[in-house]
Amino acid sequence: MTGRRRARGELEAALLRALWQGEEPLSAQELAGRLPGTTPAVTTVLTALERLRVKGEVVRVGGARGVRFAAARSESEFTGEAMLATLADSGDRTAALLKFAGSLDPEDVAALRRALDPPPEA
Repeated sequence: MTGRRRARGELEAALLRALWQGEEPLSAQELAGRLPGTTPAVTTVLTALERLRVKGEVVRVGGARGVRFAAARSESEFTGEAMLATLADSGDRTAALLKFAGSLDPEDVAALRRALDPPPEA
């Protein structure tokens, strides 16, 4: 690979983004072609996909077209769990929540209110 070296975790994050954008499971070759910047070797992509599989973030799907990969959960599930993990690591959950809520734009505040106070069922 020529050009700049990817930061640690950047390839895994790019692979997950490509899988979330895809309509169906993708091969390592297809994923390599969808990555921004310099295209890594397919073996590098396979190594990163295996690491993601071990972490439970990616599943391997076999079929007539060979081994393909899919995200194990949606982007929103991944992001929500990452936010919860960050909050769990905070020494002061209340302060962290207040800082987070205070930095939201009005649309995000409205979405959060809808999630916290769902309308009563008819």
